[in-house]
Amino acid sequence: MTPGRPPRECARCSRTDVRFATTWPEGSICRRCYQRATRIHGTCGTCGQHRLLPGLLDETPVCVDCAGIPKDFHCTRCGREDEPVRVGLCAHCCLTDDLTPLLADPTGAISPTVLPLFTALTQQTHARSARTWLTVNPDATRLLRDLAHGIVPMEHATFTDHHEPAKVAFLRELCIEHQLLPPVHLDVERFATWLDDKLPAAHPADARLIKQYARWVHLNRLQRLADAGVLKKGGFLAAKQSTTVSLEFLHHVRAAGLSPATCTQACVDDWLATGPTTRSLARAFVRWAIAHRHIPSLTFPYRVAKTEPVITQQQRLEHIARLIEPGDNLATDERAAALLLLLYAQPLTRIVSMQLDQVRDERDTITVSFTDDALTIPDPFAQIIRNHLAALPNRNTAAHRDTPWLFPGRRPGQDIHQTTLMNKLRDAGIDLRGARNAAMRALVVELPAPVVADSLNYSYNVTDKHRRNAGATFLDYTSRRTR
Repeated sequence: MTPGRPPRECARCSRTDVRFATTWPEGSICRRCYQRATRIHGTCGTCGQHRLLPGLLDETPVCVDCAGIPKDFHCTRCGREDEPVRVGLCAHCCLTDDLTPLLADPTGAISPTVLPLFTALTQQTHARSARTWLTVNPDATRLLRDLAHGIVPMEHATFTDHHEPAKVAFLRELCIEHQLLPPVHLDVERFATWLDDKLPAAHPADARLIKQYARWVHLNRLQRLADAGVLKKGGFLAAKQSTTVSLEFLHHVRAAGLSPATCTQACVDDWLATGPTTRSLARAFVRWAIAHRHIPSLTFPYRVAKTEPVITQQQRLEHIARLIEPGDNLATDERAAALLLLLYAQPLTRIVSMQLDQVRDERDTITVSFTDDALTIPDPFAQIIRNHLAALPNRNTAAHRDTPWLFPGRRPGQDIHQTTLMNKLRDAGIDLRGARNAAMRALVVELPAPVVADSLNYSYNVTDKHRRNAGATFLDYTSRRTR
């Protein structure tokens, strides 16, 4: 830097302590801002063409021509307008060049064993993410090469018996998604693996008891639900939590100088009284152990919640108003999920597992179905769903061949994880249980509780309880008195 001259700063981020990539009409551009700018595709804010949008005019992304940027970003091989990865070549062509020698036979042809995966990777919208994944995960790259050349067979055991199964799990899921491997219930398998890793730290006798319980109760239940096609993410998480709490209960028993066979009522009462409410989740294990004579006949009461979280209707309406404000920093999937929560009282476990065929866009009407009934989504909320359908997340990679999910996840062929969506909505300031209860109370006050139950897939007992909590019984009484 020349003495007396002000430091050079990036025209985008205003930083000076950075490496610069180029100079455009707007000024010097650092490498980070250059990479971000050359990965944006969409409709130019000036000419209206769908192109690469590296330029910026009045905070609006624009194409090279409208921004006056003296650079041609078209690939010299395929003609695609994209960020150049190597001299003159886009990420798609570079990915093809990298994968072909890795997966081809001596004649240069891609092995039929991995051809569908090769096609999906090289044709995905975000080829750059595939190059990054292969670069940072050499275990997956080597296994992909070995599969292509027949060194190892294309079967599930190849992945589960791998010396680093976690590092090749995503590749395995890609192979399942693109029908190179038969479908498998991954959550059932993950629970069995998790259980084997969890038990060695426990007392040997307790580990044997918990293993018997988890396999006969949780693993069998997960398998039955998976075979019926109704296994949810919550089932896997609940099984893990129940097993963990049961292990903690047995540790509490051992710390008291007892064993399961000599456990006392005082020990159970002390366990429940001196810890968080999640300790009540050990009830299923204790009752199973009593039934199988591993624990003496004791009383392990149900946990009854003293309060029910609920936000005010004013708070709920404020959240709903945020959904239609264009300036609010909410992604399209967050708006759509929040809408289903705040308007229709749907729990996250159902929202994440919703499928595209539950939403229909017929001319000027958007409908959503939670049961056999199709509910019309009123304007302006219908546009929130349309925006989400037009920009479904995680569709630009090979992870989803033809996804049925309304909220596709990052894992191949799977919906979004409920914890991911939960964190997104909590970060947006929404009290999830409180909002759902408030929505349900508003609905049962306006409509008969059985109608709400039939339309939103709730039991009559649940909707009637919310109706009583909302004071609707008193409203019915006063309306009859005034007739």
